[in-house]
Amino acid sequence: MNASRLVVLSVLAIALVACSAGEGPQPIATISPHITTLSEPSVEVESQSQVSGPITFIDFYAEWCTVCKQTTPLVHRLREEFKDDVIFVSYDVDAPASRDVVRQYRITGVPTFIILDNKQEVISRFSGGFGYADMKQKLERYTRKN
Repeated sequence: MNASRLVVLSVLAIALVACSAGEGPQPIATISPHITTLSEPSVEVESQSQVSGPITFIDFYAEWCTVCKQTTPLVHRLREEFKDDVIFVSYDVDAPASRDVVRQYRITGVPTFIILDNKQEVISRFSGGFGYADMKQKLERYTRKN
């Protein structure tokens, strides 16, 4: 294990102890200790078919996530551009109201983006720092905007 990972894991352990020592609400999601940067995007699921009907774009983020802060304006821009073709939903993984959906989609790191077809089945799942052009291309693949 390299030194930077050891430092990150130590900080997370200290934060976990600090959170559990207080009487406040406990975190609702376990976030992967792996550092996600803009150079580490990953795609886990990708369908090649176009979908007829509305699709849903889900953005899982956290307030403390630096990469999330960089992708949020891109998601807002996409929301404006695709407002007639795509339903946009955002979930803060640390919010108690998000607990069930975070578990349902097995979110282990942020930012994570999921695209659902009109039957609410996952057709695309990607995480990390994606640029606007990449995100737009993914949405165009499933809408009639291409």
